[in-house]
Amino acid sequence: MASVIATGISQLVLLTVYWAGLSDAAAASTLAFLVGSVPHFLMVRYWAWRDTDPGRLRHQLTTYFTVTLVGGITSIALTTLAEVLLLPLVGGQGWRAVMLTLTYLAASGPVFLAKFTLFDRAFAGRAQRAYDATSSTKVRAANPVAPVVTSS
Repeated sequence: MASVIATGISQLVLLTVYWAGLSDAAAASTLAFLVGSVPHFLMVRYWAWRDTDPGRLRHQLTTYFTVTLVGGITSIALTTLAEVLLLPLVGGQGWRAVMLTLTYLAASGPVFLAKFTLFDRAFAGRAQRAYDATSSTKVRAANPVAPVVTSS
């Protein structure tokens, strides 16, 4: 859900900035990527990962922004390439903006899958291992008590 919301934010920024003619595809998609990344990190940290330990924030930020930056560069490069190859075939700034937005969205799909896999291994896997370690089926009492036998 966090990715859907962040993608929606990015798409809105990209469409608005490019449609208004404020920048080219590279700058518009870079701005869209940055604007979507910040709320995405906050949503996944507090909502999906449920890991608010301040001692791990540096590790989380480093991992998140490294993986996200690689994905962002990929999306930006594909969007820029689409502007060069496809957009000259489309007339009108509005249609060009829609085409660019669809390209950015299409590029985000494979990037999302790769990011999800990496984040799942880096963060969710750790949370699952912590849960498994404390699960009631795995924890044994320190001094188990034998069942009481009564005679009647």
